Amino acid sequence: MNKKLYSVILMTILLVSLFSLTTIAQEDEQTLVIGFEADVSSLDPGFADISVNERVNSLIYDGLVEYGENNKIVPGIAQDWDISEDGKTYTFYLQEGIEFHNGETLTAEDVKFTYERILDPDNGSGLRGKVTIIDQIEVVDEHTIKFKLDKPYSPFMLAMTFGIVPKDYVQEIGSDQFSRKPIGAGPFKLEEWVPDTRIVLTANESYWMKKPKLDKVIIRPIPESSVQAMELRSGGIDVAVNLDVGQLENFQENSNFQVKKAAGGGVHFFGFNDKMAPFNNVEFRKAFLMASPLEQITPQIYGPKGETAYSFIPPTLWPDERDYLKEQRIEFNPSKAQEKLQELKDKGVVEEDFTIDIYVPSSDSSRVKVVEALVSSLRDAGFKANAQVMEFGAMWEKLGAGEIGVYMLSFVSDPDPEYWLYRWFKSDGSLNKSFYENDQVDEWLDKARTSSDQSVRQEMYSNVLRKTIGDDKVLVPVAHINQIYVMNNNVQGLKPGNPVIIPLVTPNANVYKD
Repeated sequence: MNKKLYSVILMTILLVSLFSLTTIAQEDEQTLVIGFEADVSSLDPGFADISVNERVNSLIYDGLVEYGENNKIVPGIAQDWDISEDGKTYTFYLQEGIEFHNGETLTAEDVKFTYERILDPDNGSGLRGKVTIIDQIEVVDEHTIKFKLDKPYSPFMLAMTFGIVPKDYVQEIGSDQFSRKPIGAGPFKLEEWVPDTRIVLTANESYWMKKPKLDKVIIRPIPESSVQAMELRSGGIDVAVNLDVGQLENFQENSNFQVKKAAGGGVHFFGFNDKMAPFNNVEFRKAFLMASPLEQITPQIYGPKGETAYSFIPPTLWPDERDYLKEQRIEFNPSKAQEKLQELKDKGVVEEDFTIDIYVPSSDSSRVKVVEALVSSLRDAGFKANAQVMEFGAMWEKLGAGEIGVYMLSFVSDPDPEYWLYRWFKSDGSLNKSFYENDQVDEWLDKARTSSDQSVRQEMYSNVLRKTIGDDKVLVPVAHINQIYVMNNNVQGLKPGNPVIIPLVTPNANVYKD
């Protein structure tokens, strides 16, 4: 064999070997592609007050504490903490040697900076309301930080899940740039963000908790449920989180995919304006509910995505007042509704030509369907009713101005009843769009948020639910929305359970592809 031919053969063998090794390496790379219902607007955890942002940020940042099994608070960046006897001072002891993605060491100064920028009213953080109870933040040393509160606040630990940011880096590039080029200390770091197309995250090889089994995570915004389903079937994504009822049923019967569900973490509900006649009249609300077949509508429209709701807070939280509130639910009876409506007209409570306009955001097809079905039932019972489907921002503005009599919204929040009840039912609550005022309810809510006694808190919140939902019917729960992941069979260890995180690397999980 001549030397030239030998060289060609040798080179060919080397190229084939190199190609084979490269192919094997690519096949071995663990890449998980997730379809989201919308694009992210900010990757700054101090301003991540919508669920899409929160879920991606949960992969980039870590908090002083983390959500563990069943959303129990467990150590995170803080390995331990102390709470003073009066419940007003929280001292956290940070783990040593934790690094941000740029190699800088995380210290108590970063923690202080993280919370001070949220507390600064000029920054406009939507998270500020959860930490205004903080009176002072003191750095004791590099790995010890102390929060002093104005008064005891029982759910304070949930605010300690906020992602910690690097002080020097944020100050160097500014908040606007930081929201696009984030650096945290979480299990994944940002590699690329192409708006409306993809977010690419790569594993943080020096992650303090455990080494991620996934090398790369790609988030793809795919608003249409049918498109997400198509991408899942074709292998364009591995996990879908926003499939409608019809698509879900198809995947449940397909052995190539997993459908995993966690009990309802959110609620869809109706609310009445307690300052606008006739919606402020409890008897009118009862007539409205007599004409509303909510228990029939919910399973038809939501299917596996939801379950009939009786309480405002989800079944995963305490106190469990569902049985009591179910007994207090007004039964569907259109003939009685018609009689009651006429009585109210005879008494002058309702004008003869009065029309009910039910407002609902256009962004959620399931809620629009509920309202349309309800309008039909109300008309059958003799009411004049219309569905007012609006862009959310415009509707929210009208709600705040007190211009809407009855509305349908959805809500999801942290796993403590304080976050579910205080803002919606306190007289000056930030989400009290019904303008409901009750001194006794205010007293119960204040007592619950300042008590460290679990039994006292449970009693107070039970009282609030029985009064506002059971007696006054200011809000009417319709459905608890289940968190459902549909994924390829090769995805291992991914379980839904908290609507504001994607649990890829947690104290209880380290997701991978088989």
